[in-house]
Amino acid sequence: MESVYFNQEAEEQILGLAMQNAECLKAVKDLNQAELYFSENQVILRAISALAAENNAVDMIMVNNWLMKRSLLDAAGGAPNIIKIYGGAFLPSLMKNYLQIIHECFSRRQQRQAAKEYAEKLDAGDDTEETREWMVRQMKDVKEIRDNGLISMQDAAMKTYEQLDSDQKREDQPTNRILSGISTMDNKLGGLRGSEYVAIGARPSVGKSIFALTYCVNAAKQGKRVLLVSLEMDEVSITERVIASQGGGTLNEITSGNISDEGWVSIAQVIGPISTLPLWYSVTANTVEKIRRCAYELFENGGIDLIAVDYIQLMEAPGNGRMNRQEEISQISRGLRLLASELKIPILVLTQLNRLSTKGQMIKGKRVRQEPTMSEARESGAIEQDANIFMLLHDPDESEMRNEEEKEVFRNLKDKGLQMMRIIIDKNRQGKRGRVTLAFDGDHMRFLPIVRDTEAPY
Repeated sequence: MESVYFNQEAEEQILGLAMQNAECLKAVKDLNQAELYFSENQVILRAISALAAENNAVDMIMVNNWLMKRSLLDAAGGAPNIIKIYGGAFLPSLMKNYLQIIHECFSRRQQRQAAKEYAEKLDAGDDTEETREWMVRQMKDVKEIRDNGLISMQDAAMKTYEQLDSDQKREDQPTNRILSGISTMDNKLGGLRGSEYVAIGARPSVGKSIFALTYCVNAAKQGKRVLLVSLEMDEVSITERVIASQGGGTLNEITSGNISDEGWVSIAQVIGPISTLPLWYSVTANTVEKIRRCAYELFENGGIDLIAVDYIQLMEAPGNGRMNRQEEISQISRGLRLLASELKIPILVLTQLNRLSTKGQMIKGKRVRQEPTMSEARESGAIEQDANIFMLLHDPDESEMRNEEEKEVFRNLKDKGLQMMRIIIDKNRQGKRGRVTLAFDGDHMRFLPIVRDTEAPY
């Protein structure tokens, strides 16, 4: 019996082959009973799985005996049905094909049920944003339905080994990690990995947008597919900064409206290469659901490797206005963290820090600025809790230099028209905390490593 929603022959073939062939038995060990449509076949699979889990032999006689002891033989269609299934199975080489048919049929059943419930929610007048988010989660569950949440140590060890091997830096080979392109930063963090939720906090006008853009552009130059959600700048303003960072002139020259002939030559040399980068913008995706839709469009059409959001306080939360702003930001942060897990990619989220943190404290009659902390994230401590990594950007002044060597570096940078910038890694679940000192070239909108780094550990 065949249908787009079930296939009886495929189900019987995989059961019969599992009772005959050791390799075919291994192939059904992760098969969920719910994936089989016919109840008799579900009972037989239960017997096969139980015998295999107990390291017992699995064949027609053992399955029949297991079912009979538990008074389940009739539920399995009786002994004649077991014999028929066993005797009708052949061609172990087609086991994968049969399993694929079963998975596809089950997926269709799940999607049909989800579509029915989706229609019921719409008819009931449920919130449309929440209903869409529910449907996206259902589709994700359909894709991952075979994952029962149990992971053996053997599987975990092999997955970890494969992850370490894929992350290993090899000469002339790309890494799976997302690199910033700033050597001292990448040496400290080792790059960003899949599913990481990374917060970048800074006081207003310190340079967090450019820092995130640096990550995006350099990731795209590595061949990664990147989505930049910018709620503060439009696509032209962003691209002007990319052009400046890639050598197309200073930002002031580019935006002056009076570009020289030499300037046009520089811009033309940069426009070609950057136009081929696998980098996409969205300047309207101001909710988690809208970001999800953009991400899944890329996911379904070539994949996606990194999302950056500039910045979280400009986003909106769905609902009826009953939540205060702190609760809304917490909900948004939670949604972005879950999206990183869904897509198994890192998500960079920019967050504003409170302006009050710029006041500093009085030391010997002088007000001295202080480095920010992640607890200063505006409107929500949830970002601090959700983040795997929390980085803070800080533009120190000379009073914050801790020794003469740092003061010398600070002055040298200032003489060259550069600004010292400290990247404070305030939280890092996968590694050490610490600081990295960079130079910020405001004319060209780029961060540069300082060869003689003034980094100091916590």
